[in-house]
Amino acid sequence: MQAVNIVFLIFGVVIATHIHDVVAQGVFNVLDSGAKGDGAADDTQAFIKAWDATCKEPTGIPKMVIPKGKSFLVMPTTFPGPCKAKNISVELAGTILAPESPKAWAGKDSGGWLIFANIAGLKVYGGGVIDGRGKAWWEQSCHNPKSLNHAGCSKRQPTAIHFIKTDGGQFRDITVQNGQMFHVALMGLDGFEAYNIKINAPIEAPNTDGIHTMNVKNVVIADSQFRSGDDCVSIGEGSSFVYVRNCHCGPGHGVSIGSLGSGGTNVAVEEIHVEKIQFVGTMFGCRIKTYPGGKGYCRKVTYKNSNFTNVLNPIFIDQYYFTPETVNEGSAVKISDVTFEGLTGTADTLVPSAITMKCSKMLGCDGIKFNKINITPVKPGVKLVSTVKNARGAILGPVEPALPDLVKSA
Repeated sequence: MQAVNIVFLIFGVVIATHIHDVVAQGVFNVLDSGAKGDGAADDTQAFIKAWDATCKEPTGIPKMVIPKGKSFLVMPTTFPGPCKAKNISVELAGTILAPESPKAWAGKDSGGWLIFANIAGLKVYGGGVIDGRGKAWWEQSCHNPKSLNHAGCSKRQPTAIHFIKTDGGQFRDITVQNGQMFHVALMGLDGFEAYNIKINAPIEAPNTDGIHTMNVKNVVIADSQFRSGDDCVSIGEGSSFVYVRNCHCGPGHGVSIGSLGSGGTNVAVEEIHVEKIQFVGTMFGCRIKTYPGGKGYCRKVTYKNSNFTNVLNPIFIDQYYFTPETVNEGSAVKISDVTFEGLTGTADTLVPSAITMKCSKMLGCDGIKFNKINITPVKPGVKLVSTVKNARGAILGPVEPALPDLVKSA
């Protein structure tokens, strides 16, 4: 009996070891690739090595691991595909730190820091932190009021993390903070989900949009929190079937479509649906912004069932973005079929117009619908108004403040 027990134990060890090897297969920890994780040593090459091994693994769901309790300094880096496996994951449980000085981008494209490109089925998750440490970038930004368009200011700054052509991807349970400019950019992809993302940057940090989209379709952004110095979510050119729901926004500049049409570009934006957003202390709430001279369209948009708390401009369509309304437009982005419904809460009384429609004199806005809108002043006794120019549509239910100037669409 003793011999049997010994044999059993021996086989038990063999089996346990075999199981361990199967579990570990396809898991590539950056520490095993030489990363120090002390927040000071440059761990870039270790990340590149771990990624290369992960991307080349052909079986299962290969995983790159960035472990909890460690901080990794990583220089501007691209993690390229395509990869051999159908699906691939990055478990980010620790903290990734950007270099603090913009000089780290010398000789490199200053438009990005961490870039995932051409990877289908990518999942990045794990409860960790991506810290752009962007203070030096903010100070030299051309969008900073202290250096606004001054000689030597920085017009091009890094986005903290790019997902480019990552079809069928997912980004979840991650904090992205102190982005040099945009925190997250989704570009040129079809099918992507962002859940439980926390964006944190000071309100004075310029141009630090939370999540920005461009040339994407079938994107869901949900259950997330945005606190930064610019748009919580900005939906750019070529975006369609984008759903933003159940998020906190503020401080920041709201959930915006645009800006569109800069430099006379031809844009196509449609099927954008925003709902169940808590706007708190934001400069804007539901906003569409375009430049005169642009071309194309923005259509089939809904902003629904959201709440404003002390928001400066709760509902805003601006077709003269950073442009005087007296300009000769030449052309304009056509805005149509936009619904504002179930929007309630309070407006900051510094700007008395709670609903503002500054539509193009050339084309106007068509099919603008309002229903169940109730916006009251944060300070009792102050009268709020609605300002409507060149907008046509329908009032389907109660609207406060009233919209006396809305013309019915033909």
